[in-house]
Amino acid sequence: MRGSLLMLGLGNSLLWALYLLLTRHVVSGAALNAWAYTLVQLLVAGLALLWLGRRATGNWRGVLAPWTVGYAFLRVAINGATAAAIVWLAVTESTLLSTVSVLIGAGSGWWLTRSRPARGDWPGLALLAVGIAAFALALAPEAWRGLGWLAVSESLAVTASWMIAYHPRNRLNEPAPRSRFTGEILVAASLALILVWSVLGLCGVVASPWTSAGDAFGRIELWFYATLAGLAFRAPGTWLGFWTINRTGVQTYLIALSAMPFFAIGLESAAAHLGWVAPPSLSAAQWIAAGVILMATTWLIVVRLKAGVIP
Repeated sequence: MRGSLLMLGLGNSLLWALYLLLTRHVVSGAALNAWAYTLVQLLVAGLALLWLGRRATGNWRGVLAPWTVGYAFLRVAINGATAAAIVWLAVTESTLLSTVSVLIGAGSGWWLTRSRPARGDWPGLALLAVGIAAFALALAPEAWRGLGWLAVSESLAVTASWMIAYHPRNRLNEPAPRSRFTGEILVAASLALILVWSVLGLCGVVASPWTSAGDAFGRIELWFYATLAGLAFRAPGTWLGFWTINRTGVQTYLIALSAMPFFAIGLESAAAHLGWVAPPSLSAAQWIAAGVILMATTWLIVVRLKAGVIP
């Protein structure tokens, strides 16, 4: 594989690590409504990409296409499962355990394409499985509830990646049509989120966005930070993610994304040194398991660099 393509995926991982740091600092520090924060950034990012893709042919009916709507609700389900997981798991724990998506991707890719992982991948995949299992065993007993939700979240995320890989519009190379395609998906995801949020509010599960008690959008800080996150991270991150899948395939995209937890740990440690957030807190056993996961990720990345071909 050409190194530039893998660097694209790793750059996308670094971008999402920066997003996680901003989100942790802003949402926790400013006590913003997480649902509103996510919704505004999705909408802003989608509208920005639609503007960038304004020269491409298409109309607003693309936002309501069955595939787009289905994918949008899938993204909402992923966000919901992730939110449920971090009720019991710390953010650092959940990001490290999310590397299980590489194993899920390898298994699902084998099933979908009838092509088993390359011989060079097997040691890395085995090492990754050992690291994840060791990390899970080092969790507190109550954290095991979060593992189930995380497994659901990552399984859905891999499903979403395959949906993008097989979609004809993700195989286009021109920037404008790709921007329009990505923008439609993000706008549809924001509409799906407000619909699900409203239904859950009517059921009393969460505070409704339409009641005075659920006034989620009334703070200027939310609009500022969510707009910043949408323009600086969500829009380019989603666009680059779809492009990486287009150019390298789902499994390589997932492997590049598995570097994100380690970028996040490094950035979080630097931010903690400046007093912005608390430093990453892991037990000795968890740090050792994280080291094994890092070795596995490095192995899989190096294998792809040495392969010299695009899967």
